[in-house]
Amino acid sequence: MRRVVIAGGRGFFGQRVAELLGGLGVAPVIAGRAGPLELDVEDRGSLHDVLRRGDVVVDAAGPFQSRTTALVEAACEVGADVIDIDESLVHARRVDALADRVRASGISVRSTCSAVSTVAAALVRHSGIERPVRVSALVAPASRETAHAGTVRALLASVGAEVDVWRDGRFITVAGWRESRAFALPPLASLPRRRAYLVASALPLTLPRVWPSLRAVDCWTDTSTPLANGILALAARVPPLRAVAMRTVPLGVLLARALGARRGAFAVEIEDSNGRIARLALTAPRRSYLIAATPAALAGRALAAGRPSEPGIVPVHRHVDPDELLAYLRSLGIALEEG
Repeated sequence: MRRVVIAGGRGFFGQRVAELLGGLGVAPVIAGRAGPLELDVEDRGSLHDVLRRGDVVVDAAGPFQSRTTALVEAACEVGADVIDIDESLVHARRVDALADRVRASGISVRSTCSAVSTVAAALVRHSGIERPVRVSALVAPASRETAHAGTVRALLASVGAEVDVWRDGRFITVAGWRESRAFALPPLASLPRRRAYLVASALPLTLPRVWPSLRAVDCWTDTSTPLANGILALAARVPPLRAVAMRTVPLGVLLARALGARRGAFAVEIEDSNGRIARLALTAPRRSYLIAATPAALAGRALAAGRPSEPGIVPVHRHVDPDELLAYLRSLGIALEEG
């Protein structure tokens, strides 16, 4: 069994990955700025002190949009495989720029191994649409359970900022949270029709590489907290209000924990060239945040057990076995609804 090191293992999602790995029979090593194993993911000396050849590193040290690629570069030098739970396009592009170096080193890197890319790819495959032309994802978190400073800051990073989406088969830049749309996704009883707002994600980079037929890829979110959507949509147009929101993150966390939803969901719409639309939603009344942690846990378990892995940056549809992923989510109480 190879050693699995979770960088950022004391954070919210790092703890969830560790919990799932433990349930899968893998005892991970928790690393971070606060013991027991100290690791600074931006410090080359720290990375070389901690990482060993043959390690499997699960990178859960957000916020990724402000991260460098120091960990991946150190992994190339040491000979450790990397799985990250990044969902930001900015960091995904930085990792992607290292593709030649990663391949030459012989290591395996599964970047964006989380809900927005890996789970979305599994749902596209499950839909049976072989040549999709559009994929739109909806993130509707269980905000009462997931609200903390890191997730709120990651959300605010898209408010009024430049966001790259895939439209007409190419990247275009729009303003985050200035576009909204309604989602009507199953199950209608537990996930009613929602208005969601455009946010940044890695999807426009990851999915068209798997399905070149895609002409449009975007990601939307509903904060699942009363009044929050309207406030952030206004802040996207009024820069001083956005600055106030950034300064009052602790208040936002408290409001989300007090008023936010307990049921969470991750859903996709997949459209083919004939206009047929498949709608799929993963939902749970509690602990829906495990949707984001499960891909990294399954990938970590597979690598730790010595399952063969391709070198280089692994495409998102090959991070984990899609059928295994959906079956494991079901075993965690997360339902897949189709309509």
